[in-house]
Amino acid sequence: MNQNNCDIIASQLCKTNRKTKNDDIVLKQDNIIDITYIHSDTLESFESSIYSICGNSSNFYSLRKKVSSYIFSIISVFVIMFALISASIYEDIFKKIIFEFPFQWQLNDTVAILFVSFFFIGLVMMPSILDGESSQFRNLLQSWFNKETRRLKKLNVALDFLDKKTQINLYNFDLVDEEHWLWKVIVVAILKRFNNVNFYIRNDQSKNMYKRLKSFGILNIQIKKDFEGFKKCNVDTLLSVKEQKLYSLLQLSSSLIIEKNDNNFISLEMFEYCGRNFLEDTKEKSTQIISGFQNFINRAFDDFFFLKQEKSMQIYFTQNAKIKKLEDEQRRLSYHLRNHIEECVEIFDNPISLLILYYYVKDIVLDEKRYLIILEKFIDAVFKKQHYELIDEYWFKIANKMFDSSKLDDFELTNDSLYRKLSIESLDKLIFLFERNGHFNQALLLANYLYEINPNRYSVSICSLYERMGQFDKAYDSLPKTLEIKNASKPLDTQVRFFQRKAWIIVSQRKEQKKQEGLDLIFKLKELLFSHNEDNEPLWLWHFYNIKANYAEWDCDYEKAVSYYKKCLSIPALGAFEYGATFLNMSIAYRFIYLNKQNKDEDLITKCISLGSIGVALKDSVGDRDEMPVVLHNQALNILNKMQLSKEELNTIITMTDTGIETLNRTNSIKRLGMLLVENYLAKSMLLLPCEEIEQLLKQHWQNMDNNEHEQILNIYKLFKNNHNITSLNFLDNLS
Repeated sequence: MNQNNCDIIASQLCKTNRKTKNDDIVLKQDNIIDITYIHSDTLESFESSIYSICGNSSNFYSLRKKVSSYIFSIISVFVIMFALISASIYEDIFKKIIFEFPFQWQLNDTVAILFVSFFFIGLVMMPSILDGESSQFRNLLQSWFNKETRRLKKLNVALDFLDKKTQINLYNFDLVDEEHWLWKVIVVAILKRFNNVNFYIRNDQSKNMYKRLKSFGILNIQIKKDFEGFKKCNVDTLLSVKEQKLYSLLQLSSSLIIEKNDNNFISLEMFEYCGRNFLEDTKEKSTQIISGFQNFINRAFDDFFFLKQEKSMQIYFTQNAKIKKLEDEQRRLSYHLRNHIEECVEIFDNPISLLILYYYVKDIVLDEKRYLIILEKFIDAVFKKQHYELIDEYWFKIANKMFDSSKLDDFELTNDSLYRKLSIESLDKLIFLFERNGHFNQALLLANYLYEINPNRYSVSICSLYERMGQFDKAYDSLPKTLEIKNASKPLDTQVRFFQRKAWIIVSQRKEQKKQEGLDLIFKLKELLFSHNEDNEPLWLWHFYNIKANYAEWDCDYEKAVSYYKKCLSIPALGAFEYGATFLNMSIAYRFIYLNKQNKDEDLITKCISLGSIGVALKDSVGDRDEMPVVLHNQALNILNKMQLSKEELNTIITMTDTGIETLNRTNSIKRLGMLLVENYLAKSMLLLPCEEIEQLLKQHWQNMDNNEHEQILNIYKLFKNNHNITSLNFLDNLS
């Protein structure tokens, strides 16, 4: 056996001729025999396949086995008979000694004693005989009583009919350890018979295989590694049970989860994470399995040729990989990842990992903030790793195109846009990424969307984008004529809020004696916001323009108020609370524009009600109980100002005002309670419903209202008393 030449050949498993489980295990071509093992093979199937190429050797062995069996059986019978005779003779002598002593000693007694003594000595010496030199006798017995030994002997007889110079190629024999029957029977017989044996194994098993062959006494061993690059082949059947699991996990960790996707990218980060935490048999021993993951990845590159890599962090399946149907596993993994989004976002750095994570959880996450952190980390990872093409390939499938923030009439359609939910930092990076991908129009829309945050900064960005588009006139015009150098530092939030609150309280009360003070406060607030070069907080700008709009309404300049409200809606990264309030405020401005026109334009009041409806829906979506009564009161008043009111619209007013009154009662507030009560009374009166209880509540609450609310209630009451058939309120008639 020591004279054998054994080559250990790595990265050449693809050379096997066995492609499926049903193919022959042993294949003979000319003077070469290929033997390929897969995990489902049995010793019986190996024997059957080997004997099929050994001609009549198996028949000869069977005949010899039968003859030997008969001879051994005859000898066994003689030994048993000899033992029985010895026992009988021993019994007779023992009886004489006990019951007939003294007795006459005869020749047959001497023969009996010698017979029994010989058998006794033979039994005593049996262990020594079995452990004698070369243990030939023991081996002979073992060959008959040990199944593996009998099979090895049978295999040796079969292989004797093959030429010793035949080249033997053994594939996938590194799949099992040396205690497996594959090594204890098959390899032992092959190494004993043939001179040239090649082991085709996985690259990382070369050293282990070398040590194993050394233990067999093989002296001439060479390790050959062939890295010629990608080979088209099919080695799925060669994978072990563990490798099959990891192969499935590799598929689960790929972009195959993305529908209509041309790229089959792999996330090794997700592969390792899921291997540690998702596979049941690795959760308890995750520290021991790390090398197993890495070994499998190396094999997928070097031995199986499932994976290729052309760019940093972009690994994908080759055509050698057979895609399985893993719908159940995908569903289980998606729920597992949903429960660990924050952990995954913290761990993953590869943008492809984050992309796959997003597609796994996007349809099962209820809190949108949880999947937004995935997208923001994805944008950041693309920005840092410079994988710009991922934006062109995937981003618009996720977020669609950027909307035109100047078209506020489309706000309702774009309200759920991801661009309204992402942070300023993420949107700013998207401008750069859009530009890198040549999506200049998209970048331009984003820059205009962020313009109010920092006009100086984004005017330069807009200029740069126009220049790249070749529109030099627009590029020049987009820059301010002069750039003011502002040295002031960004104000503190407390400073900004102080001026906001004070100016807002004054305009809310509409006290003329304090109006100038309010205007001075707005001027100081403007100086704070626009005297530095850093980005302003979106909420600061929203409050500023909202207050400016209310002061414009105080001056009865409702068109100017609408322009300020449009600025409020153009500010990015706000929530439904702020946008909802702006829509309601804008609806109020349009209501006053409608009321101040001599010729009533029904389109204006229709637009007013439409904007108010958007505001109510947005406020309701965030569960706002603070301002909701005020919102409901204003929308009810918008509807009441229509020239013609339907029964359905009056019932809507009653429902809204009832809800507002109930909310105020729960929160122990009286803000705009008087307006809600009178609006409820007017709607019920027009429907001829009982109004006594509402009238009594309004009368009791009258003394708790300020003069501004008194005036509003009297004005709307007079308007409806003159234009509609309603029941008179005596106490209001007396006041007017």
